[in-house]
Amino acid sequence: MEKRRVRLEINGVICGLITQESDEYMKSLADEVSEMLEEIQIASPYITREAAALTVALNYCDDARKNGQKRKQLQERVDELEVEAEVWHEERADMVQNGPNPETRARMENLERRNNALQEIAGQVDELRRRVVSLEKENRALEEQSQKASQLEPMRQELEQLREENQRLRQGVATPENESLLEELEKLAADNAALKLAAEEKDAQLQKAEQEKQSTVAAAKRAVEEAKRLVDQARAQAPTGAAGPEQSELVEPALPEEDEAGDDPQAHHRRKNPLRHDEEFEQDGFVSFFEKK
Repeated sequence: MEKRRVRLEINGVICGLITQESDEYMKSLADEVSEMLEEIQIASPYITREAAALTVALNYCDDARKNGQKRKQLQERVDELEVEAEVWHEERADMVQNGPNPETRARMENLERRNNALQEIAGQVDELRRRVVSLEKENRALEEQSQKASQLEPMRQELEQLREENQRLRQGVATPENESLLEELEKLAADNAALKLAAEEKDAQLQKAEQEKQSTVAAAKRAVEEAKRLVDQARAQAPTGAAGPEQSELVEPALPEEDEAGDDPQAHHRRKNPLRHDEEFEQDGFVSFFEKK
C-alpha cells in the first residue's frame, strides 16, 4: 500500500502526516489523543498545550513500554510451553511405540484394581440399601399382622373353648336332640362372635365421640373464660364514678310501675326501689348503679 498525506485535527491544531494507514484509523488515533489532551487540561486548567502534549506522550510511552514487557513475558511463556509440548509429544510417541515404563504400568494397574474394588463396594452398598428398604416394608407388614392377631386372640381362645365343649358333647350321648342343641350352640357362638365384634366397633365409635365431646367442652370452657376475662378487663377500664346515660337507661325500666288508682305523689316518691335496698336482689358479680359510695 502506497504512502499518502493525511490531514488531521488534534485539539484544534491542524497537522498533516504521511502514512500508509487508512483515514478512519488515523482519525480514530487523532480523536483519542484529543480526548486525552482535554482530560489533562480539565485536570490542570493552567497547563500549557505543549506541556499537555508532553504528558500525553509520556503516558503513551509508559503504556507502550509496559505492553512491551508483558509481550516479552508472554513470549517467554509461549516458548516454555512449546518446549514442554515438544517433550510431551516425544514421550507420547515413545510410550505408544515402546509402552509405558514398569513404574507407570504398576501405578496404572494399582489404580485400576482400586477402581474395580470401589465399583464392587458401591454395588454392594446399593444392594444393601435395597435390602434394607425391603426389610423395612416386611417389618411394617409383620407388625400390622401382629396387631391384628393380638386383637383376634381373645376371640380365638373363646372359639377354641367352644370347639372343645362341642367335642366333649359329641363324645357323650349322640341323640338327635343333642345334635340340634350342638348346632344351636355353634350358631350362638358365631352370633356371639359377631356381636362382640360389633360391640368393639361401637365402643371405638363411642370413645371417638367422647373424645370429640371432651374437646368441644374444653373449647367452650376456654371461650367462656376468655369472655369472662374480657368482661373483667372492660370493667377494670371503666370509670368508677357515676353511671353514664346508657347505664341509667338500662336500670330505670326495672323500677315499679305506678298504681292504676293513682296514689299520692309524695307516697309514690317514698316507695323504695328493691334494686337499691333489698339485699336478696344483690347478685354476685353485679353492682347496682344506685349504690352509695
